[in-house]
Amino acid sequence: MNLRNLLTSCALVGLSLPLCLATDWPQRRGPAHNGISTENRWTSDWPVEGPKILWKTNVGLGYPSSVVGGGRLYTVGQQGEKNVVQALDAVTGKEVWRYEFGEALNAKMYEGGPNSTPTLAEGVLYNASRTGKVYALDAKTGALMWETALKKAITAKTSDWGVSGAPVVEGGMLLINYGPCGVALNKADGKLVWSSKLEKGNEMSFVSPVVTEFGGQRVVLLHLQKYLAALSLKDGTELWRNKFGKGYETHCSDPVVLPGNRVFISSGDDGGELLEVKGSEVTRLWKNMNLATFTGTAVYIDGFLYGLDSSGYNKAEQELRCIDVKDGAVRWGIKGFGQGSVIAAGNRLVVQGEKGEVAVVKVSPEKGEVLARSQVLGGTSWTQPTLADGLLYSRNSKGDMVCLDLRVPASATAK
Repeated sequence: MNLRNLLTSCALVGLSLPLCLATDWPQRRGPAHNGISTENRWTSDWPVEGPKILWKTNVGLGYPSSVVGGGRLYTVGQQGEKNVVQALDAVTGKEVWRYEFGEALNAKMYEGGPNSTPTLAEGVLYNASRTGKVYALDAKTGALMWETALKKAITAKTSDWGVSGAPVVEGGMLLINYGPCGVALNKADGKLVWSSKLEKGNEMSFVSPVVTEFGGQRVVLLHLQKYLAALSLKDGTELWRNKFGKGYETHCSDPVVLPGNRVFISSGDDGGELLEVKGSEVTRLWKNMNLATFTGTAVYIDGFLYGLDSSGYNKAEQELRCIDVKDGAVRWGIKGFGQGSVIAAGNRLVVQGEKGEVAVVKVSPEKGEVLARSQVLGGTSWTQPTLADGLLYSRNSKGDMVCLDLRVPASATAK
């Protein structure tokens, strides 16, 4: 969308210009939960030493991403025996408020700490801990509005890794992937609306719920350990399921909804597959190991999927890949990023490398071109970066966070 069309859209919906031009990142995987930002005024023309670092801080151990809205950045990390939810000034990095609650480190096969990214909606910040404590905080002050313990609300037992997917706001509900079932809470008071009551033995999933529409019906997609389930948004009733998963059956990538009632699902063990949904019938269009995403979710741009392949977790062969949605074929690949994550803005990807490197890659079906690359962090960096108002936020597992200034002057052209 060009500037003229954008201004027209603002007038049509009655919004002021500053509000309409704001490019907040209010939830995991961005405004539309698809990993794509609408920003176009940010630069990949970096000096040799890398982009300007506006500020650095430490937000505590863990893997949550950050959300941005109203000039503030929100995230959560482990500090001692507590989870600390923080609001920072998005431009200066100074702490505005914090909210602390007791939560064990629970390190198992990695450093431990929280995994779930908070969600910002209508002035409220929602956060889910690994043990299923759900908090609604006033985004302005950090004051507690309500809290719910899912262990008390329902009887389902979650896995050793606990709640990892981000809470999702849909209408008056807050949706959460809690072990073997989907849970809907009233977003106003945290009371249980419904629980999907899916069977036990299906607990290990790090995936957020995804809300979409098939055949005029709003559904919740829940990628669990052994299958992808579609639930009725109204009451959590199971509508259909698609068996998926082998090996460790560990799924960290959210389902990607594509045009034409199609869904792409993927994991490091079982590769990727494209499904077509017609009513309660689900057809597999193709399945292969060409894009087996793990810590990051692929993004869809004009008929192609772009993501970091982690097939069999063979790091020597891992690539940033372009996959043709028609048949799942690989169009091109670039090695050297590891098990990181990607987001997109226009035809440029921001790639968060596993070892703390950030790169910008211009993409098309024909090729991927690395425009910029810089080592901005050390340690393990699986967490998805956040792009908002020309600022890029990158974080590692130890909680080290940097804010990269990618803004361009009003008189300049973004590259």
